[in-house]
Amino acid sequence: MSWLLVALIPGLLMLATFGLERVEAGLREQTISAAEVADFLSQAEASDVDALVRDGLDTAISDQNRRRVEREVAAAPVRAQAAPGLPTTASFPHSLNNGFQQTRHANSV
Repeated sequence: MSWLLVALIPGLLMLATFGLERVEAGLREQTISAAEVADFLSQAEASDVDALVRDGLDTAISDQNRRRVEREVAAAPVRAQAAPGLPTTASFPHSLNNGFQQTRHANSV
């Protein structure tokens, strides 16, 4: 009976190690670098700090980037890309839907 422990325990430990490595790899992709944090803090406004406290760093950085893009789009002139005389429509980037936020835990599926 003790031979089962000798045979199964190392195998179970290796499986647990591989499983935890997969979890860690998924978490490593979602980390924020120190340069992104420094950039956020150097350009943060009062609303950014409120979002940081309320929703976390990921949401605060995405909100700040969204506002920066909206300001750049509003400041840039709209140029017609088609030939003269053809009807054209202005194309603007879609705003982010913050109603559905990314989960902060590993997906077990």
